[in-house]
Formats: sequence, C-alpha cells, structure tokens
Amino acid sequence: MNNSTTRRTRLIRLALWILLFVAILAAAALISEWYRISQSMPDRGWNLDFGRLLGLVAANLVFTAMLATVGLLFLWVRAARALPDLRGWHIQKPESEFSFSDLDQTYRLDDYLKQEDQVFQELDDLIRGPWANQFPGGYSRYQPDSIIDPETVTDRNWNRSLILSPPNPVGGVLLLHGLSDSPYSLRALGQRYYAEGYTVVWLRLPGHGTNPRALADVSWEDWTSAVRIAVRGLREKIPDAAPLILAGYSNGGALCVDYALSAIHDDSLPRANAVVMFSPMIGINPMARLTRLYHTVALVAHNQKAQWSSIHAEIDPFKYSSWPMNANVQAWAVTQAVERKLAALKKRGQLGELPPILAMQSVVDSTVVVPKLITVLFDRLESHISELFLFDVNRVESLSNLLNLSFEKSVVPKLKRTDRPYRLTVLRNSNSDSGHLTLLTRSHGEVVEHATDLTWPVGVVSLSHIALPIPPQDPLYGVTGNNPSGLSLGTLSMRAEPSALMISDSLFVRCRNNPFYQFMEDRVVDWTTQACTLPSDTDTSDRC
Repeated sequence: MNNSTTRRTRLIRLALWILLFVAILAAAALISEWYRISQSMPDRGWNLDFGRLLGLVAANLVFTAMLATVGLLFLWVRAARALPDLRGWHIQKPESEFSFSDLDQTYRLDDYLKQEDQVFQELDDLIRGPWANQFPGGYSRYQPDSIIDPETVTDRNWNRSLILSPPNPVGGVLLLHGLSDSPYSLRALGQRYYAEGYTVVWLRLPGHGTNPRALADVSWEDWTSAVRIAVRGLREKIPDAAPLILAGYSNGGALCVDYALSAIHDDSLPRANAVVMFSPMIGINPMARLTRLYHTVALVAHNQKAQWSSIHAEIDPFKYSSWPMNANVQAWAVTQAVERKLAALKKRGQLGELPPILAMQSVVDSTVVVPKLITVLFDRLESHISELFLFDVNRVESLSNLLNLSFEKSVVPKLKRTDRPYRLTVLRNSNSDSGHLTLLTRSHGEVVEHATDLTWPVGVVSLSHIALPIPPQDPLYGVTGNNPSGLSLGTLSMRAEPSALMISDSLFVRCRNNPFYQFMEDRVVDWTTQACTLPSDTDTSDRC
C-alpha cells in the first residue's frame, strides 16, 4: 500500500471516529432534553421546548445518516482493497461492442453479427497481446489452448451468437441467456427446438461472452435494443403465420417480458406468441440498488477494485466468474422497467394482450426473489394458459432437520390464492418417506395430483438458480457428460480453506445441472406447441 493510500485510510478512520463521537453527544443531548421537558410539560415553555426537541431529533437523524454513510464507505473501501489484483480482462475490453446508440432504421441482425465478429477479433488480439501469460496455468479461459479454451472445450465457441434454420421452419425461437452468461446456458433447449423444426437464434447479449470488463460498462438499454434487433431478424426468417417464441434464462427471462410488454404499444415490434422463462429475474434483492454508488466509492478510494463485487479466476469458458457492480445496477434497472410497464398495462386494462407465459423456477433461489415472480408477474396475468412451474426442495424425512424452510413464509401464502387464472404446478416428494416425486397442479381452484417416475438423486437437496436449463449429460456442467478435455465443473471437488482458492465456494455446493431436465424440456416444448395454437382463454387443466 503506498503512502497516499495509507493517508486516505487514516483520514477515513479519523472522520468515522469524529462522527461517532458527535453522534453520541447528540444522542446524549436528546435524552437529556427529553427528560427535562418531561419534568416541565405544564410550563408555558412547552411549545418552545418541543421545537427544540424536534431540532435535536432532526440533528440526530442527520448525524446518524452521515455516520452510516461514512461507515458504509469505509467498509466498502476495505472490502474492495481485500480483493485480488485486477487482470487485463478486468481493465480492458473489445471496443467494437454493440450499444443502443448504434441502432438506426437500417441496422439488422446481420449487422449485429458482423459487429460481433469484430468484437471477438479484438478479444483475440487482447488475449494474444497484452493479456498473454498474465495468468499462467491450465485453468484460464484467456490462456490460448488451455483446458478451458472456449474455442476448443466443446463443439464450438458458445460465447457467440448462433442461428440454425431448417428448410421449412414451423416457427421461430429466440433464446436469451442470463447475466454474466453466454448462449451456452440454453444450448440444449435450442437444439431440441431445432430438432422440432424451429428456426433458433441464440443471441449473445452485449457485454457477455468476451471478458468481465465488458459487463462493467454495458447498459440495460444495450440489451433491450439487441433483443429488438434479434426478434425482427428472426421474424424475417420464418413464415408470416409461423409462431414466434421468446425463451430466456434469468436476466434473459426479464428481457423477454420487457420485450413482450414493449411490443404491445410499438407496432414496429413483432409480437411473440409465447414466452418461456427459467429462473426469471423478475425480482432481485433491493440492495442491488445501492451498488449504484460504486462510481463514487471508486473515485473516493482511488481504486478500480471498488467497481467489483468479486474477483475470481476465470475458470468457466462460458460464464464470467468475476462480478462487476454494474451488473447489479443494470439488472435492477431491468426489473424496475418490467414492474413499471406491468403496472401501467394493468392500469390501462391491457394485461390480456400479453402472450401466455411459462416460468420454470426452483422454490429456493439465492439470486432472484421468488415471491416477486408471483406478485409482480403471475398474479397479474389473465391467461389460463400461463403456468408457473415450481421445483420444491427434497422433503425426505431423513433430511428434515437439515432443511432451511424459511422461504415458505413468503412463498406459500402467495400460492394459496385460488382466484388467479394461471396454472400452478409443483414437483415435490410424493411423501416424506420417499424420494419419488409427484406433480401437484392447481387449476381453477382445484388441485390434481399426478404420479411421475422421477426421483431425487442421492445427495441433492434442492435445485439452484443456475441449474434449471442444464441437462445432467451436459459435457461441461453435467454429472454424466463426457468432455474430451476432462473438465467437469458440474462435479468439481476440492478441499481447502475458501480463502486459499481463487474460485467461489458456491461451485462445490450449488447444483450445476437439472436432474429433471428431460422431463422439463418435454413439458416446455409441449406447452409452447399448445400455447401457440390455443386461444388465450382456453382451459388447459387437463394437460399434464
């Protein structure tokens, strides 16, 4: 640490102690004044004394706010300085990345793909130039020919956009990945839709698939603009009468809903016939809003690391491991935009114009707020075809004392409402003595149970935010896949103190794949087929 950094740290500490001392004095003065007034209330000076008391209360609030702000700043700066050193991929980025300012009347999907070619050429120049040998070792996506080189770890570089079109498409599907993610996360679903005869577009959203610094500078308007370009391009590639489906994972799910809402009032945007979402980011922790202060903190601290929530080794070829504060800010902005548009649409009585929506969601999710998915979105929907599908936790009796069921306080009461038209399905244990699963389906206030041949795998207690769109046979994140490189992030196991590793310990705890993926995929394809052919008010309670 240099002298100027040490001096700033000492000043911050001194300011913190001064404010704490002043706040204590103010609190003492407030208590003293309150006691004095309580002894002299009958006196004529009550009005004046009461005004003095209010002034002291206000002063205390101001000092407390100042104290909290300085304390937050101090802790933020300390946490940032404790992060590992930044590498080239945290500081530099390809400069040709698409932004919403590039959009004009002539810009098409082909232009987006050409611009993406330039982005990846610039990325390759950085990898082979200034970033060369910055992180020696076999596990770095920015080390050419490493074990996790995105160009060679699977059949293609799934960080990039891809379009597959059959000779006579029956429809079109746009796939939108999640935050810090890449098209790889919806690779299996897209391949299934292509096999069913659909034209499929895997869109790489701006700021993704390259390096973490790109995500630190992107805006949510860049994402929404790219989605509009992709939908228009997809619509041109399929017959006029063919259905158009939007499918999104996490942040991509929120972007699907945002587009569907925008298309209602913009005739230039082709309308979707159905929306499918996996772990949709409709609601996130409100604390994400506070991260907007990161620019100020970085400026005060004179440290670029204050712009980052975490710095990890980039060992995943198709997902950033490091997390910039800007990702939280932009995700929060997307969720707020969706909430505002939904509220406005309800006020105008136009919610019936939304396409049917299917959401697949784990009841426990450390990334998104599940109750928000219910109250903000599904409780407002009017279509009987729309469906919320929940994966419950493993409630087998032998695990009962290990389960944290606090989520039930906020989720279960919202699911007990019977006056909502959407269909609710829960995949859960058939009984507490068995890992076998059954489907509970609520439709029109009635609950029907269907047996399945599904069983919880040994050792799996719940699914996770990142698991849903990934099959267990996935070569990278699966448990049964065969990756020629020998890398399997789905079965990664190490023993060490967390502080000794440059990777998140969540890699060893969270499910990286969905053991019920094939069941889910079949259900999704069946649902979209029916949703695109049935009128919006059709009763679908007999579907399983």
